[in-house]
Amino acid sequence: MKKDNPSLSVLIIEDNPGDFVLLQDYLLDKLGAIKIHHKKTCAEALAFLASDMPVDVILLDLMLPDVKGETLVKKIHERVGDIPMIILTGYTDIELARRLLSYGVSDFLIKDETNAEVIYKAVIYALERENYIQGINKVKKVYQDMFNLSPQPMLIYNPDTLQILDVNQATISKYGYTHEEFLKMTVKDIRPKDHVKYLEESIKRHQAGDISSYAGVFTHLLKSGETVLVEIYSSNIEFEGKIVRLVLVNDITEKQTYVQTIEAQNNKLKEIAWTQSHVVRAPLSRLLGVIHLLEVEKSTPADLPYLLEQIKQSGNELDEIVQTIVAETSTMDLSNSKTG
Repeated sequence: MKKDNPSLSVLIIEDNPGDFVLLQDYLLDKLGAIKIHHKKTCAEALAFLASDMPVDVILLDLMLPDVKGETLVKKIHERVGDIPMIILTGYTDIELARRLLSYGVSDFLIKDETNAEVIYKAVIYALERENYIQGINKVKKVYQDMFNLSPQPMLIYNPDTLQILDVNQATISKYGYTHEEFLKMTVKDIRPKDHVKYLEESIKRHQAGDISSYAGVFTHLLKSGETVLVEIYSSNIEFEGKIVRLVLVNDITEKQTYVQTIEAQNNKLKEIAWTQSHVVRAPLSRLLGVIHLLEVEKSTPADLPYLLEQIKQSGNELDEIVQTIVAETSTMDLSNSKTG
């Protein structure tokens, strides 16, 4: 029969020489490039594993001379971590098998029911399962890093209880609470008390309408007592097997203040334009009247001093108006530079 040829390092922890020989023969019958290590006790196995020798999969007898059963599995699992482990036992115990699987055990085999094919499949499936789990963990870590390292504040909460389940570092820096403090809070705690009812009403509307994503502008409360205006985007995600709410927070306090300042300046400019247009009209009308008298009407030399005085007076008034406008707009520019 053609052998599979992966390069594997297998540790067999088995005190019975006959059982070890059978397991060795089964492995060699199916697998070509394989290196088999053999240890007879838990102590020997732990010492071998502490030497950092590469091991791809472990075949573990459940009853060793020095340690047995669940305690044995715990000790080996604590040392090997993610290395696939296949349990071999002489009796059937479904409840024990279930408990052992919770420790990361890949398979639970009855010795009398094993053969080369069963051992081969158990080893290959254990390795494939471990590769699959490692792939999932890598993807999970990428998304976890995207959450934790994002410069934008983000938090996750339970939509049923409003309990905060997780926050990233940007949220901790922004709001001033520690990660531990956040996990004891609900999203109500980051809203001013008089705004909580709006939060509850908003959540009810979303649940009634089965809205999966939402965006809006709200007021949030920092630990310092300061309030900030935030634009939030939220959507449902799966977190630890549950559907929860992910919230992205964007502080728009400065932006809103800047917009309000610009709007105030625009209103001030309109006010200046409206007021000054009326103030300018009086001296301008006198100037135009004097020019009209000089050009069209007949005036005597005796009228000239009076007309010149009117021109001078109107010019001075216009100059004062221009200086007033410059002073007012300069004040506006100064306030703009402070907000910008």
